[in-house]
Amino acid sequence: MWVGVCAAVGLGLVFGVGFSVSEGSSVARAVEVGGVDIIGDDEADRFVGSGAVFLPSTVSAARRQQAAWCHGCRWKVTTPCLREDEHSDAGCRGSVLGCPQGREIGRAWLARPGADFEPVGLFCPHDGEVTSVADMSTRIRGDIVEKVPPLSPQCLPARGAVVGIDLHCRSGQSSARLGWSSTVVGHAVVAEASATWSWAFEQRARAGVSTPTATREWVHTVGFPGGVYPDRGVRQGFTDVGRHLVRVQSAWRGRYWVDGLGPFDVQDPVRQEHAWEVDVGSAVGVLMH
Repeated sequence: MWVGVCAAVGLGLVFGVGFSVSEGSSVARAVEVGGVDIIGDDEADRFVGSGAVFLPSTVSAARRQQAAWCHGCRWKVTTPCLREDEHSDAGCRGSVLGCPQGREIGRAWLARPGADFEPVGLFCPHDGEVTSVADMSTRIRGDIVEKVPPLSPQCLPARGAVVGIDLHCRSGQSSARLGWSSTVVGHAVVAEASATWSWAFEQRARAGVSTPTATREWVHTVGFPGGVYPDRGVRQGFTDVGRHLVRVQSAWRGRYWVDGLGPFDVQDPVRQEHAWEVDVGSAVGVLMH
């Protein structure tokens, strides 16, 4: 029965799932997040759950604010007319089918920690579904995965790098911020994601030479994507010849507002990574040539 009710009501409530992406792979990896408990309510043929939740826009602003930040609250959705309301089926039918296209009205309930359920309002599906904050965060994170441009880093000069001369590097992404608005299960959502980039330049050790060298690494964490010279970029040089490693990681952190409430942070950043090797030669050899 529970599966059938889920399909009929279509609340879009799922266990929290996150995604991460990496350079060279178009496959998203599912990660369990959140701690939302959602079960079927056999008596009322709707849902009960726990954790912070977004209530429909017809519920008062004070109640919606309370529910969205109350991680210890319980909530449920029932039919508008229950047996304890002492309403007959005939007398209640008009309100049950009072939504556009004959869709049923729902009644939302909220229980603060240690308290009993209280009715907080009636709603139609187009007013916004009762949706857990964990589920909404998962949806927004999925949007970030889709909207973030690919990481396409480059350091110049691409060939002919020499000791003591800085490389000029950029991520290949045009901006450190994305912003968009959308409607998610009936709720008006405004979202944004901002990025930081961590660049690591690893100079590998050399042994078996007259003057052995140890491994060295320089790390730069920046809030700008980098541009083509002479625009600002990440600059770093190597102090020894050899085949060295350049690695860049991006982390896009999201936050969002729902029906004017927020901001709410997306739990896990969306990460990208790319690494490659560069050949670094002797500046003396280049000058003599």
